[in-house]
Amino acid sequence: MRLQAKTQFTYRGVLLAPADIFHAPDPEALSLIGGDYAVPFNLEDPSRRSVGVLGELIPEVPAVELNPTSASVAPAGGSGSFDVTMTGPGISGTWTAEKDATATWLTINSPTVPQSTDGSVNYSASPNAGSQRTAHIYVNGKTFTITQTGLT
Repeated sequence: MRLQAKTQFTYRGVLLAPADIFHAPDPEALSLIGGDYAVPFNLEDPSRRSVGVLGELIPEVPAVELNPTSASVAPAGGSGSFDVTMTGPGISGTWTAEKDATATWLTINSPTVPQSTDGSVNYSASPNAGSQRTAHIYVNGKTFTITQTGLT
């Protein structure tokens, strides 16, 4: 399990400084963490002697907020954007935007590479001569929904 040191300490013979990422055995770490979210805890070694470490479970990617979280597009098509704000830590330090693979009518124009700061996702939708359709853009586990009305 990946953890982040909150104080300087030695764990399994390695000196760790605050903010260093390290791996702890899952059984011991899981018994001390109350869920899948970041929680402060004291890590203990297998003999159950406390090593006095305050650690935190760190997710692979940073938490983000999207604003807004949905949009509508006219049948003629068009473009739009939404803002991405990083709100928490993550080992990668980046966010990426990906769309539904089946939404061939939707294009993410930018960014096309991982981003390490707050920013915007710009997208465009092709014209829709059919019925209403919906697609999604995903950013680090959050979902932006795009609905496009049709001519039928």
